[in-house]
Amino acid sequence: MEAILCYGLFQIVDEPHKYGSASIRNAPPIVLRLAELFVRPPTSITHKMMNLEGGARNRGGKFEPDFYAKMRRDPSRFTQLYNIALSAAREMGVRPLDLPDFLMLEGVDYSDLLGQEELDHQELSRVVTNMAAQQRSRRLGDVGDTERVVEQKVRIGQHRFATEVLENFRYTCGFCGFAPNALRGNKLLVASHIKPWSVCDNKERVDVLNGVAACPTHDAAFDSGLITVNGGLRVHRAPNLETSTRADPGVDQYFGQVLKRELIIPEQAERPGDPYLTWHHEHVFQGVVET
Repeated sequence: MEAILCYGLFQIVDEPHKYGSASIRNAPPIVLRLAELFVRPPTSITHKMMNLEGGARNRGGKFEPDFYAKMRRDPSRFTQLYNIALSAAREMGVRPLDLPDFLMLEGVDYSDLLGQEELDHQELSRVVTNMAAQQRSRRLGDVGDTERVVEQKVRIGQHRFATEVLENFRYTCGFCGFAPNALRGNKLLVASHIKPWSVCDNKERVDVLNGVAACPTHDAAFDSGLITVNGGLRVHRAPNLETSTRADPGVDQYFGQVLKRELIIPEQAERPGDPYLTWHHEHVFQGVVET
């Protein structure tokens, strides 16, 4: 179980060697949480991660590199093992408070990861190639193995982003209030990046403040710049959309009164970040935004 969960940490911790005795408290909180669960010092978690990579520590165990190698050759296998580990922990009485689903994969198959429709194949390939080139010097395996590990990280990161955005918006479309709570899992709501995934850096791609939950129709309109949101959260229609609502049959049904004047932000939810909203209406919106 320790090896499975520590492998999972590679999805959110890039360089475990950075967190030694003097800096371990700067590690992501889940590292410290797992150390408490395993009743080990926090540095043992990052040491386990380095053991998994292989070759990073002279006295690393032989099992860990073999496990890491199998996982990098079959990324979907990890999702299954992660769920088995969580299920076993729950049966043993380990509470989510003590072992949270830190990858948001509990009950999720690798083929059912959320938000994958945003990952354009060409852009995904470019990002994976660049990230793999940076990591290959530190990790074992050939180019193909490294790229599979990186792609797994990107896809799980996108799933975590989509899940966090949908939860932040309480599974409600921010543009019209559509909230099909009894139909979750049918992709009637999506998590849309405000600043597109393809032009984000690695941090921006997984920042919940760079996302808005939307029904498919308003998601498409937002992505194409037919609607935007200003810093005051007011929703704006592009001029060509305004014309279409008056001239084209049925358009007013989706972009007339049903489209709220302001983005719906549920109580206690985090509002989208102003830098992302500014980027959207400066680079995507098909019109001029009023201040």
